[in-house]
Amino acid sequence: METDDYSVWTAGGTLLLIAAGVTPAQRQAVLDSLLYCQLRANKVVGSRFLDYPPWYGRYRKELSERGWIITQFFHDTQSAGACSLLAPIQPLRLWLDSQFPSADNVIEQGLVRLNRAQSSLDGFRGFTFESSQCGTRLALEIGLVHPGPVINLCSIALHTSEAVERVNFEGPLLARALQGEVVVKGLSAQLDVERFELQRAQLRTLIEHKQQERGDLLHRVPGDAHE
Repeated sequence: METDDYSVWTAGGTLLLIAAGVTPAQRQAVLDSLLYCQLRANKVVGSRFLDYPPWYGRYRKELSERGWIITQFFHDTQSAGACSLLAPIQPLRLWLDSQFPSADNVIEQGLVRLNRAQSSLDGFRGFTFESSQCGTRLALEIGLVHPGPVINLCSIALHTSEAVERVNFEGPLLARALQGEVVVKGLSAQLDVERFELQRAQLRTLIEHKQQERGDLLHRVPGDAHE
Protein backbone atom coordinates (compact mmCIF):
# COMPACT_ATOMS: atom_id res chain seq x y z
CA MET A 1 0.00 0.00 0.00
CA GLU A 2 1.25 3.48 -0.83
CA THR A 3 2.34 5.58 2.12
CA ASP A 4 -0.06 8.38 1.15
CA ASP A 5 -3.05 6.01 1.39
CA TYR A 6 -3.23 6.64 5.13
CA SER A 7 -5.25 9.27 6.96
CA VAL A 8 -3.70 10.80 10.07
CA TRP A 9 -5.66 11.10 13.30
CA THR A 10 -5.01 11.89 16.93
CA ALA A 11 -6.90 10.20 19.75
CA GLY A 12 -5.77 11.76 23.01
CA GLY A 13 -2.08 10.91 23.30
CA THR A 14 -2.03 8.52 20.32
CA LEU A 15 -1.07 9.45 16.77
CA LEU A 16 -2.81 7.07 14.35
CA LEU A 17 -2.03 6.27 10.72
CA ILE A 18 -5.19 4.66 9.34
CA ALA A 19 -5.06 2.71 6.06
CA ALA A 20 -7.51 3.60 3.30
CA GLY A 21 -9.05 0.10 3.42
CA VAL A 22 -10.30 0.59 6.97
CA THR A 23 -14.06 1.16 6.84
CA PRO A 24 -15.63 4.17 8.61
CA ALA A 25 -17.20 1.83 11.19
CA GLN A 26 -13.86 0.16 11.89
CA ARG A 27 -12.11 3.52 12.13
CA GLN A 28 -14.67 4.81 14.62
CA ALA A 29 -14.31 1.66 16.70
CA VAL A 30 -10.56 2.20 16.89
CA LEU A 31 -10.79 5.90 17.73
CA ASP A 32 -13.52 5.52 20.33
CA SER A 33 -12.03 2.52 22.10
CA LEU A 34 -8.47 3.91 22.25
CA LEU A 35 -9.65 7.24 23.59
CA TYR A 36 -12.03 5.65 26.08
CA CYS A 37 -9.29 3.37 27.41
CA GLN A 38 -6.97 6.34 27.92
CA LEU A 39 -9.67 8.24 29.79
CA ARG A 40 -10.44 5.21 31.97
CA ALA A 41 -6.75 4.77 32.82
CA ASN A 42 -6.57 8.45 33.76
CA LYS A 43 -9.57 8.07 36.05
CA VAL A 44 -8.49 4.83 37.73
CA VAL A 45 -4.70 5.27 37.94
CA GLY A 46 -4.08 8.98 37.47
CA SER A 47 -1.86 10.86 35.05
CA ARG A 48 0.16 8.83 32.57
CA PHE A 49 3.05 11.22 33.13
CA LEU A 50 3.59 10.38 36.80
CA ASP A 51 3.96 6.59 36.67
CA TYR A 52 3.57 5.19 33.18
CA PRO A 53 3.82 1.39 33.74
CA PRO A 54 0.69 1.08 35.95
CA TRP A 55 -1.15 3.58 33.77
CA TYR A 56 -0.31 1.52 30.69
CA GLY A 57 -1.29 -1.69 32.45
CA ARG A 58 -4.76 -0.29 33.05
CA TYR A 59 -4.93 1.04 29.48
CA ARG A 60 -4.15 -2.42 28.10
CA LYS A 61 -6.67 -4.05 30.45
CA GLU A 62 -9.37 -1.66 29.25
CA LEU A 63 -8.54 -2.47 25.62
CA SER A 64 -9.09 -6.16 26.33
CA GLU A 65 -12.40 -5.40 28.01
CA ARG A 66 -13.53 -3.43 24.96
CA GLY A 67 -13.05 -6.52 22.77
CA TRP A 68 -9.46 -6.11 21.59
CA ILE A 69 -7.62 -9.44 21.39
CA ILE A 70 -3.95 -8.74 22.08
CA THR A 71 -1.82 -10.99 19.90
CA GLN A 72 1.62 -9.62 20.70
CA PHE A 73 3.17 -7.52 23.46
CA PHE A 74 6.56 -5.83 23.71
CA HIS A 75 8.21 -4.13 26.69
CA ASP A 76 11.60 -2.51 27.18
CA THR A 77 12.90 -0.40 30.05
CA GLN A 78 16.30 1.24 30.19
CA SER A 79 17.86 3.46 32.80
CA ALA A 80 18.58 6.99 31.63
CA GLY A 81 22.30 6.37 32.08
CA ALA A 82 22.22 3.50 29.58
CA CYS A 83 20.81 5.65 26.79
CA SER A 84 22.83 7.50 24.21
CA LEU A 85 21.34 10.29 22.11
CA LEU A 86 17.66 9.45 21.78
CA ALA A 87 14.92 10.94 19.65
CA PRO A 88 11.68 10.08 21.47
CA ILE A 89 10.05 8.73 18.34
CA GLN A 90 12.99 6.52 17.29
CA PRO A 91 12.17 3.36 19.31
CA LEU A 92 8.54 3.54 18.19
CA ARG A 93 9.48 3.73 14.52
CA LEU A 94 11.88 0.82 14.87
CA TRP A 95 9.38 -1.49 16.57
CA LEU A 96 6.48 -0.62 14.28
CA ASP A 97 8.67 -1.09 11.22
CA SER A 98 9.51 -4.58 12.48
CA GLN A 99 5.79 -5.38 12.60
CA PHE A 100 4.61 -4.00 9.28
CA PRO A 101 6.43 -3.43 5.96
CA SER A 102 6.91 0.24 5.08
CA ALA A 103 5.72 1.36 8.51
CA ASP A 104 8.61 3.78 8.87
CA ASN A 105 7.73 5.51 5.60
CA VAL A 106 4.08 5.75 6.63
CA ILE A 107 5.06 7.27 9.98
CA GLU A 108 7.40 9.73 8.28
CA GLN A 109 4.60 10.95 6.01
CA GLY A 110 2.27 11.22 9.00
CA LEU A 111 4.77 13.33 10.90
CA VAL A 112 5.21 15.62 7.91
CA ARG A 113 1.46 16.25 7.84
CA LEU A 114 1.30 16.78 11.59
CA ASN A 115 4.17 19.25 11.56
CA ARG A 116 2.54 21.20 8.73
CA ALA A 117 -0.72 21.56 10.67
CA GLN A 118 0.33 23.76 13.59
CA SER A 119 -3.01 23.66 15.40
CA SER A 120 -3.05 19.86 15.17
CA LEU A 121 0.53 19.66 16.44
CA ASP A 122 -0.15 22.02 19.33
CA GLY A 123 -3.25 20.06 20.30
CA PHE A 124 -1.40 16.74 20.24
CA ARG A 125 1.49 18.13 22.28
CA GLY A 126 -1.04 19.06 24.94
CA PHE A 127 -1.78 15.35 25.44
CA THR A 128 1.81 14.07 25.17
CA PHE A 129 3.99 16.63 26.98
CA GLU A 130 3.84 17.85 30.57
CA SER A 131 6.02 20.70 31.75
CA SER A 132 7.22 21.17 35.33
CA GLN A 133 9.98 22.87 37.29
CA CYS A 134 11.98 19.65 36.91
CA GLY A 135 11.81 19.66 33.11
CA THR A 136 9.50 17.80 30.75
CA ARG A 137 7.67 14.50 30.91
CA LEU A 138 6.65 12.86 27.66
CA ALA A 139 4.21 10.00 27.04
CA LEU A 140 3.64 9.35 23.35
CA GLU A 141 2.00 6.54 21.38
CA ILE A 142 1.93 5.90 17.63
CA GLY A 143 -0.32 3.36 15.95
CA LEU A 144 -0.92 1.81 12.55
CA VAL A 145 -4.48 0.71 11.75
CA HIS A 146 -5.35 -1.80 9.03
CA PRO A 147 -8.57 -3.53 7.93
CA GLY A 148 -10.09 -5.92 10.44
CA PRO A 149 -9.52 -3.68 12.28
CA VAL A 150 -6.01 -4.62 13.36
CA ILE A 151 -3.80 -2.23 15.33
CA ASN A 152 -0.09 -2.04 16.03
CA LEU A 153 0.69 0.42 18.81
CA CYS A 154 4.00 1.51 20.31
CA SER A 155 4.56 4.06 23.06
CA ILE A 156 7.37 5.70 24.99
CA ALA A 157 7.47 7.47 28.35
CA LEU A 158 10.44 9.47 29.60
CA HIS A 159 11.50 12.43 31.72
CA THR A 160 14.08 15.00 30.64
CA SER A 161 15.44 18.02 32.48
CA GLU A 162 15.14 20.06 29.29
CA ALA A 163 12.41 22.70 29.10
CA VAL A 164 9.28 21.73 27.19
CA GLU A 165 9.85 24.28 24.43
CA ARG A 166 13.16 22.56 23.62
CA VAL A 167 11.68 19.07 23.35
CA ASN A 168 9.97 17.59 20.30
CA PHE A 169 9.12 14.15 18.98
CA GLU A 170 11.94 13.88 16.47
CA GLY A 171 14.76 15.90 18.00
CA PRO A 172 17.48 14.03 19.94
CA LEU A 173 17.63 14.34 23.71
CA LEU A 174 21.00 14.41 25.45
CA ALA A 175 21.56 11.38 27.65
CA ARG A 176 22.68 13.56 30.55
CA ALA A 177 19.31 15.33 30.47
CA LEU A 178 17.29 12.10 30.80
CA GLN A 179 16.09 11.15 34.26
CA GLY A 180 14.79 7.90 35.71
CA GLU A 181 13.82 5.23 33.20
CA VAL A 182 12.89 5.24 29.53
CA VAL A 183 9.90 2.92 29.04
CA VAL A 184 8.86 1.56 25.64
CA LYS A 185 5.77 -0.63 25.17
CA GLY A 186 4.24 -2.12 22.05
CA LEU A 187 1.28 -4.31 21.24
CA SER A 188 -0.59 -5.80 18.32
CA ALA A 189 -4.32 -6.49 18.59
CA GLN A 190 -7.36 -7.43 16.56
CA LEU A 191 -10.90 -6.37 17.39
CA ASP A 192 -13.55 -8.96 18.20
CA VAL A 193 -16.20 -7.11 16.22
CA GLU A 194 -19.19 -9.07 17.55
CA ARG A 195 -18.17 -8.36 21.13
CA PHE A 196 -17.51 -4.70 20.39
CA GLU A 197 -20.90 -4.24 18.73
CA LEU A 198 -22.59 -4.88 22.08
CA GLN A 199 -21.09 -1.66 23.43
CA ARG A 200 -20.54 0.42 20.28
CA ALA A 201 -23.56 2.74 20.67
CA GLN A 202 -22.99 3.36 24.38
CA LEU A 203 -19.30 4.06 23.79
CA ARG A 204 -20.05 6.46 20.91
CA THR A 205 -22.49 8.40 23.09
CA LEU A 206 -19.93 8.68 25.88
CA ILE A 207 -17.17 9.88 23.55
CA GLU A 208 -19.50 12.45 21.96
CA HIS A 209 -20.22 13.79 25.45
CA LYS A 210 -16.50 13.97 26.25
CA GLN A 211 -15.84 15.78 22.97
CA GLN A 212 -18.36 18.44 23.95
CA GLU A 213 -16.20 19.07 27.02
CA ARG A 214 -12.95 19.08 25.04
CA GLY A 215 -13.13 19.25 21.27
CA ASP A 216 -9.58 18.09 20.48
CA LEU A 217 -9.88 14.60 22.02
CA LEU A 218 -10.35 13.12 18.53
CA HIS A 219 -8.94 14.99 15.57
CA ARG A 220 -8.23 14.35 11.90
CA VAL A 221 -4.98 15.96 10.76
CA PRO A 222 -5.54 17.76 7.43
CA GLY A 223 -3.53 17.16 4.29
CA ASP A 224 -4.06 13.55 3.20
CA ALA A 225 -4.78 12.55 -0.37
CA HIS A 226 -8.39 11.53 0.27
CA GLU A 227 -9.77 14.78 1.66
